[in-house]
Amino acid sequence: MLAADVFFLNSLPIHSLLAPLRAAFSRHAQVILEAPTGAGKSTALPLAMLDWPEISGRILMLEPRRVAARSVAHYIAHCRQQKVGQEVGYRVRGEAKVSANTRLEIVTEGILTRMIQQDPELTGIEMIIFDEIHERHLTTDLGLALALEVQASLRDDLKILAMSATLSGLALGELMPEAVTLHSEGRSFPVEVEYRPAPTQQHWIDHLGRCVLDLVSASSANVDKTASNNAVLVFLPGKGEISRLQQFLRERLAQDAFLICPLYGELSGAEQDSAIAATTDGRRKIVLATNVAESSLTIEGIGFVIDSGYKRQASFNPKTGVTRLGLKRISQASATQRSGRAGRLSAGACVRLWSQEEHGRMLRADEPEISQADLVAMAHDCAYWGAKSFSDLMLLTPPPSVNEALAWQLLQRLGMVDGDNKLTSHGKAAYELGCHPRLAHMLLSAKSLGANYEQTAQLGSLACLLSGIVEARGLPKKGADIMNYLHFACQGQAGQQAQQWQKKLGLTADLSKVATHAHHSDVGLLLALAYPDRIAKARGVEGYQLANGTGVVLAAEDALSQTPWMVVADFQETEGRNAGRIYLASPFQPSLFDSELKDLLEIHEICGWDEGKGRVIAERQYKVGQILVKTETIAKPERKQIVAALLGYIRQQGLQILNWNANLEQFQYRLKLATEFDAGSDWPKVDDVALLASLETWLAPYLENVNNLPQLVKLDCFGFVANCLSWHQKQRLDELLPTSWPLVTGTSAPIVYDESGRALLRVRLQETFGMAQSPMLAQDKLKVTMELLSPAQRPLALTADLASFWQGPYVEVKKEMRGRYPKHLWPDDPVNTLPTKFTKKKTLGLAQP
Repeated sequence: MLAADVFFLNSLPIHSLLAPLRAAFSRHAQVILEAPTGAGKSTALPLAMLDWPEISGRILMLEPRRVAARSVAHYIAHCRQQKVGQEVGYRVRGEAKVSANTRLEIVTEGILTRMIQQDPELTGIEMIIFDEIHERHLTTDLGLALALEVQASLRDDLKILAMSATLSGLALGELMPEAVTLHSEGRSFPVEVEYRPAPTQQHWIDHLGRCVLDLVSASSANVDKTASNNAVLVFLPGKGEISRLQQFLRERLAQDAFLICPLYGELSGAEQDSAIAATTDGRRKIVLATNVAESSLTIEGIGFVIDSGYKRQASFNPKTGVTRLGLKRISQASATQRSGRAGRLSAGACVRLWSQEEHGRMLRADEPEISQADLVAMAHDCAYWGAKSFSDLMLLTPPPSVNEALAWQLLQRLGMVDGDNKLTSHGKAAYELGCHPRLAHMLLSAKSLGANYEQTAQLGSLACLLSGIVEARGLPKKGADIMNYLHFACQGQAGQQAQQWQKKLGLTADLSKVATHAHHSDVGLLLALAYPDRIAKARGVEGYQLANGTGVVLAAEDALSQTPWMVVADFQETEGRNAGRIYLASPFQPSLFDSELKDLLEIHEICGWDEGKGRVIAERQYKVGQILVKTETIAKPERKQIVAALLGYIRQQGLQILNWNANLEQFQYRLKLATEFDAGSDWPKVDDVALLASLETWLAPYLENVNNLPQLVKLDCFGFVANCLSWHQKQRLDELLPTSWPLVTGTSAPIVYDESGRALLRVRLQETFGMAQSPMLAQDKLKVTMELLSPAQRPLALTADLASFWQGPYVEVKKEMRGRYPKHLWPDDPVNTLPTKFTKKKTLGLAQP
């Protein structure tokens, strides 16, 4: 090791924890280490472990990001004065530099999960280090869960070290209750933070560009161009924003004085190394990076940070089954990580493009990826491991139940797990291909089709090319037609991956020839196998409807824009837009539904009401998801279909189309009151909502001979509803809430109930003489309101307290009515007067012996 490296590493804060860490691992198999930015946990610690005599096996260190894994491996190998791939190596998706002599292997992007699945005992591996676990990547959470299970069931000698910049909000202690927890100081210099919010969010990139220009202009006079900390790191949400800012700065900064370097995941290793390394030509470096530069990655010479405060966040939308990209504010923890990059070598400065007040309202920490990700691949991992639910794993955070359910449903639809989420032979073969379950299903299905039909012998190799395109990073812009990228998939890393899939499938075709002779019909077939829910049909003026119901659009100038049917391999929903944008697709032939893809069609027989014909019509619909492919008329629908159509028509139009007599509304009001005052009895609900919901119970049995509207309106529907009550209930209802009240005069006065719960008795005043109180119903729980009428049946008074009426209002009524109706009785003592429905003369005549 070089002397300068020895001095630097020995000065890092983590150095003071090496002895306690060794002691902890001598007694425990699990250690949790909290070490802030600059402590040296990602470099100095694993480097030191290589010289610990008690570790004779291999060390695996998991890094959340590909660029960090490569960078850390190169740095540690340099410190050992070796090339990467000897004692220190790395393995990321599509690239590996390891050998039989590798003792420290840095892995990422699900590599650890695959290693555990292939060798659950992790033969030869003595320690697993989980770096930057606070970032809560999905692969990290899953890798930790599997490693803990391996340690608990198969390898009690396996050592696990979980490292995090902060333990705040992490449930590591609950997941690893026996672990020793150690804390390290960070090593960073003071960073001066300035808040410069954009005047308007519409043009924040221009504001950011001006901030960069202001910073380099103001600091140029104070910073030595040859100083080791004059570089500027700018954090942006994604590749698009980086490209826009890069163009903005190139137009305004001299190329001989400034080196502008983008840094994001899709770049090649050489391009990433260029952004990380120090400049050698005297130019001042400006690095435009996504959040890949937040942690575990040392970019040489950074003394200034400008933080946009944004990140591009992918979140799974369970309604559409796709991942939506949105521009989100970062968390306070991320802001601290980002600003800390300016203080790694000396005092630095950070400009934040938001206000200090807004900073206080930002989330304290980022949400774990498991709470917002597509979980199909993770469910496949679970099934291969033998777990039938995510709850079977020791996860830091449980996933949303709806996201997990959708993941298992898709695996079942692809035939990779059975109804109990147990892995099938098809699912096992698919997992061993090492790609997304959708693509694995396409590869295996293509091989099977190619073996059965001579004309489709190249389907398997074509599927390998398509899978390479879908999984490739940094595709050139050649429109949405996926066939435009077939020759691209024959080269470079994509070509290597396609060849690996070919080898696993036992295929030997020349990929270049396969790309040259490919047909849209075959491409459409293969993509439909992987994405049956994304078969799309043109709709309206513009756009398409996917089988899953989602709306998507294609650029008007794209060559596929007039295609009536297609399969969409890649599209994204963007926050603020009504429809997702198509990025990769292929024309599709619906005739495939009559052959290779006939199993995708779902058959629905429906009956409906034809308003014009006034009768039921029926048809058989063939659908893929929510897309109607074709229909067939059913000449003689079955009786159950006719009944279902009639009930559907009634629900659509409402109960008013049926033949009711006036009793229904009163019946409903009475039953509502009975439910209130006689709670002990099981009274049925007969309000409109309940009746519509239960048509199958009370109406459907009487529709056996009904085929049209005239026949329907002849039915005695009130009688059907009344039959919902038993004989005992009918008697009980009449007892509690009668429809009339018998008077002494022989009159049976009707009682009218209303929606408010009132019982109204309309009666001529003379017939109430002798009544001291208003009648009571429902076992004296409901007082009747009386509408007292004149001899001409006109309202005189409305009262629910007859006793009070006699003592007060009646006096005035009597005075007025004696003059208007002199032939009728208006006694001074109505309570002690016999009631009558006749005039005074007739009443007196009837009273004589």
